[in-house]
Amino acid sequence: MKTKKYLLLASFFMNALTGCKSEDKPVIPEMPDEKGKVDVSTNCLPGQETGLYQTYYRPQQGFVGDPMPYYNTNDKKFYLFYLYENANRHPIYLTRTSDYGLFEGFTEVLPTGAIGSQDEWIGTGSFLKKGSTHYCFYTGHNSNLNPVEKVMLATSNDLLNWTKQPAATVQAPEGYDRNNFRDPHVYWDEVRNTYVMLVTTRKDGKGTLARYTSSDLTSWAMIDPLVATTGNTLGKNEIETDAELLECPDIFKMGNKWYLTFSRINRDEHRKTFYRVADSPEGPWKISRDASGHHETFDGLYLYAGKTISDGTSRYISGWSSSGQTVNNNKELPWAGNLITHKLVRQANGRLYPVIPEAVDRKFNKEVEFAMIKSQGDVSGDKGSYRIAAQSSTRSYALFNRNTDAIKLSMTIDATQSDQFGFSFGACESPDEAYSVLFDLTAANRWNMPSLFMYKEARNDSSTGRSELNFTPLIVPSSKVFKLKIIIEKSICVVYVNDQVAFTNRILKMDQNPWTLFADKGSVKISGMKIEQSQ
Repeated sequence: MKTKKYLLLASFFMNALTGCKSEDKPVIPEMPDEKGKVDVSTNCLPGQETGLYQTYYRPQQGFVGDPMPYYNTNDKKFYLFYLYENANRHPIYLTRTSDYGLFEGFTEVLPTGAIGSQDEWIGTGSFLKKGSTHYCFYTGHNSNLNPVEKVMLATSNDLLNWTKQPAATVQAPEGYDRNNFRDPHVYWDEVRNTYVMLVTTRKDGKGTLARYTSSDLTSWAMIDPLVATTGNTLGKNEIETDAELLECPDIFKMGNKWYLTFSRINRDEHRKTFYRVADSPEGPWKISRDASGHHETFDGLYLYAGKTISDGTSRYISGWSSSGQTVNNNKELPWAGNLITHKLVRQANGRLYPVIPEAVDRKFNKEVEFAMIKSQGDVSGDKGSYRIAAQSSTRSYALFNRNTDAIKLSMTIDATQSDQFGFSFGACESPDEAYSVLFDLTAANRWNMPSLFMYKEARNDSSTGRSELNFTPLIVPSSKVFKLKIIIEKSICVVYVNDQVAFTNRILKMDQNPWTLFADKGSVKISGMKIEQSQ
């Protein structure tokens, strides 16, 4: 009787999930050895998050806002300063890591100012060292003052105890937006042989990075700004972008190129971290393009406020992944969430690609059993090798067991015979709990380019539909073979593709429920599939 109950329940759920006709017959593979070692149930678990994140850092209470990474050469650790969100005014907190595989510490280092002060609220900034002194340039924000925002300074000898220096405050000059003057980024400019500060603001109605120079980090002289432009020709000091504000800017040199990163504040589907490339800090700052399309982002909507840091060998970009799944009435995802970090690799042509940090890859090294517990349509194979073929443009899928611990899912997908395939997570009895990551290899979508999509799939007795929650451009190799590494921790899912593309999403209940591999068009071959946990 238990067996019959299980089969009826699974059949009901999968018919609802895929919109299959009643005459479609589910295929249940014969895998008694595998099934005996895993949970083959498909009942829906609520997925209440408990415990600490071990890979994608988040405090036990509250969330990570804009990160401000710094590398300390004394102890060879990355210091991740960040705006702490916990129904407060965003003091700066700190966590540390040697390699982004494990984090330590939860320490307040810069408290907000008193009520009524300029830094009643604190905004993003940057950290650097000159001599034996560490400098923190940050935003002081108070909506009851005029101007609302100013650049402020704190100094420290040990990175933990900071003294505010109110005499060093900088405010917007005439002609610049006095109430949007924030996110100072200070760096050593080897071309000018001096320190340069970028400040996010507006001028003449355009997104602008105000620029200052200084030899002592206390007295600043203004120089020509960098200005957003959408014109057909790009000149000196111009940035190819329509960003209304270029938030959380960062600038660095890799090889013989300079790179500028910023987060585009516009309230639309492109509210992400972008980058531009130039031959010098003066620009012009261009989108990196080639025959396969543009390459201007590192991830989708779930990498915002991304800033970079290098230990002298490798460079990493860290941003936050929103705690929510859907945008609000202001067309924004909820502010703050988990810390997301990708390693950046520079290609010979100058493009930057995001890859999985080595320590994250290494920490998941204990293989665990898995099983295909159900399939629908044209599906064959077992033990990590499968063929899935859509039938008359109807989805075929293989359903796999739930994994309640953090995992790394690895595989190679041969898509020479398919243009649309992917994964569905949160596959339990409730039809509106399925979230799909779709590989669309065509340009026949609303973005007119091959893309990775995140969809919420909703089905009931009378209709079938899906809503797009996120996307990022996909680089399709001529072989149409994709090597994937997917890290899943609680509700965070990060997909790495061919060491060229990263795609982060928030998928509630994902780690508590079964998941699928599917083909929507043509057929795909999966090989080398394995699931690994950390030791």
